[in-house]
Amino acid sequence: MRGGTGEFVPAQRGLRAGARRGRKSRRGANLSARAVSEFEAMHKIIARLIPQEGIWGIENDSAASAILICAVVVATYAITYALGALMRRFSANLKIQKFEREAQILSRHRMFKKLSDLIPPVLFLILIPMLFPREDIGDALFVAVGKILFLYFYIVLWIFLAGAVDVFNDLVSARSHKYMRGFVQMMKLIVAIVVVIMAVSTFIDKSPFSILAGLGASAAIMMLVFKDAILGFVASVQLSANDMLQCGDWISMPKYGADGIVMEIGLTDVKVKNWDNTIANLPTYALVSESYINWREMYESGGRRVMRHILLDVHSIRFCGAEDIEKFSKIPALKDFIGESLAGGGESPYSKLTNAGLFRKYLEWYIENNPHTVKSMTHFVRQLQPTENGLPLQLYFFTTTEWIEYENVQSDTFDFAIASAPQFGLRIFQAESDIDESPSPKN
Repeated sequence: MRGGTGEFVPAQRGLRAGARRGRKSRRGANLSARAVSEFEAMHKIIARLIPQEGIWGIENDSAASAILICAVVVATYAITYALGALMRRFSANLKIQKFEREAQILSRHRMFKKLSDLIPPVLFLILIPMLFPREDIGDALFVAVGKILFLYFYIVLWIFLAGAVDVFNDLVSARSHKYMRGFVQMMKLIVAIVVVIMAVSTFIDKSPFSILAGLGASAAIMMLVFKDAILGFVASVQLSANDMLQCGDWISMPKYGADGIVMEIGLTDVKVKNWDNTIANLPTYALVSESYINWREMYESGGRRVMRHILLDVHSIRFCGAEDIEKFSKIPALKDFIGESLAGGGESPYSKLTNAGLFRKYLEWYIENNPHTVKSMTHFVRQLQPTENGLPLQLYFFTTTEWIEYENVQSDTFDFAIASAPQFGLRIFQAESDIDESPSPKN
């Protein structure tokens, strides 16, 4: 309060009086007496510099207060700008010290600006109660200004904390290649709830714990409303902790019509882009509670399996005669094998060769010498259980993981197998057609 002589009554008196009336004024009472006296002295200096009649019809004390407010605002944003410049220099030093990735992440999320934006509301919360005691401006205006400043602070704080969570996610993803979007979304939700509770408690002048107690009474309703979010959060934590799923993985889940690349792992759903360019949205918790196929390990191994068979007509399988042995011995791939098989001589059944057996060895040689076959992985040709449709001859090997090349290698291999079968006197089983005989190859 100001007397008729223009003297300024210490603001500390108003702060102490306000502290007895409410929590807001207690913030001002916590300021040191030295800081209060400095503001009093500043106000007196400004008041002496202003003419007694005031400025533009405004009385001396009011003009001094207005100038002091402007000075505080200018000083606050000047400090903010200076801190921003220091943070930019700090970011440049990070790049110099081989922390370029971290500096880029901080810069992309504008964390330095968000941190500097916290300074104005904090300074206002400290300085406004000192400049304008509760007794000078009235209880209603004092409380309203305080609530507005706190709301301003909570909004800026939420923006900063949300950015900090995004930075944490990017840092973890860059180092461990783990996608933690579900965890990030849940953390943002928790931070938002805490900030909202703090803001509401400020406006209604209640303790945040009393609000939480009230929410606890309606926990059942909250569990029902946020059921998917809670289940998704637990599932996303399990997926991330066990490294079960990452963005870019190829998964198959026929129950939900999903067969494609994982595009996004959210709190409540996982977005999968199918090979036909459709989008399938899966519940996040379904990837923990139900079975699905993840092809990531296949890509990381460097080889994709080919496991298909052709059907041989069992009526075309026979022992090889002398002419057959002579003909097949001219094939470099079979020469050594035939020689080793006939080395013992005699009439032993183990020395008998069949056209199907030689054909199988011929396909093994083809797979072994195919440059597109991964030699370090298992590869063989085997017979399966005969069926009413013939004798299945299965080719088992690994080739490239690149999809188009994989399909080309697989097709070329079975083209070769089907085309080579007649050379060994074998027929490929198929249902009847209007073509009785396949055209013989021209020499």
